Amino acid sequence: MIKFWIGLLGIVMAMSMVACSNSPDTSGTTSGEGAASDQGSEMITVEDMKGTVSIPANPQRVVDVSGSADELIILDVPFVGSANTSMFDGVTVPPNLEEYFTENNVEVVGNYSGSVGELNLEKIAELNPDLIIMNIRHEKVYDQLKEIAPTVMLDDDMNYVNWKGRFQQLGEWFGKEDIVTQWLEDYDKKSAEFAEKVKAVTGDETFAVIEKNSVRTGSYYVYRTGGPGELVYDAMKLPASAGVPEGVWGEVVDAEYFSKIDADHIFFFSDDGTVGDTADLPTWQNLKAVKNGNVYCGLNEMQYDLAFTPNGKLTYMEQMANAIINHENIDK
Repeated sequence: MIKFWIGLLGIVMAMSMVACSNSPDTSGTTSGEGAASDQGSEMITVEDMKGTVSIPANPQRVVDVSGSADELIILDVPFVGSANTSMFDGVTVPPNLEEYFTENNVEVVGNYSGSVGELNLEKIAELNPDLIIMNIRHEKVYDQLKEIAPTVMLDDDMNYVNWKGRFQQLGEWFGKEDIVTQWLEDYDKKSAEFAEKVKAVTGDETFAVIEKNSVRTGSYYVYRTGGPGELVYDAMKLPASAGVPEGVWGEVVDAEYFSKIDADHIFFFSDDGTVGDTADLPTWQNLKAVKNGNVYCGLNEMQYDLAFTPNGKLTYMEQMANAIINHENIDK
């Protein structure tokens, strides 16, 4: 009888070992399917720039290389890695994101723009994400990112202007459209409040938004729908000066173009936050806003980091409005 029970126990143990050997091994994998399985998340189907993609319904370890950290914070979608870094050095975290990154131990994995270094694919894999969010700027590593985890690409243009569209698409992916709708309604209300305060000072006077080009000497950007231009003309609905382009993010111009601008007020951005040697140009000196002392200077780095994402826009819009109201530079 004892031999019988010993034999039976042996058979049970052998069957258990066979069952274990046939079970899928999901531990320690960095493949797309494996990473998602590790999290035990239900999968859903969404549409992105590449087509139809399966992603976790409730991701817990997102790595975002699209520059959407601001939006993910608003949507309460947790992320462990981000490429939302300075357009200047690709490493520095923008001031409006520093606290969240520190408190949540978010790892920096590159820069979302594709123009400041490469993404750190090794670090992204080490973070064992269950979802990667990217934009078209890093399309060359799309296949490599898909090997790490399910990957979605935002429907985005190369100028990073369509911020509301990006925000709404993220809301759809995560089933949080109501949060996006409410946030955008609040944004419009706050924009109107800033506009009212500014117009109490400037009335119907006109504006131009100019940036000294960091890359090509002697050239400038005159903004319209992009970044700080969007805050002035679309959000606060302040009047555009003659010479300000229409229907585009902006135009690249030389100093001679200033003769076409007849603004009462000018926002001027540069790398050091001053007018610099532009002040020596006759076409600059002849501008109405310059003659009347209505030029408000700001830093390129700050407006790049703040003026293209939701909460950053609100922060920078308030700073721009206060610059006019208090007659001072934006980045003091």
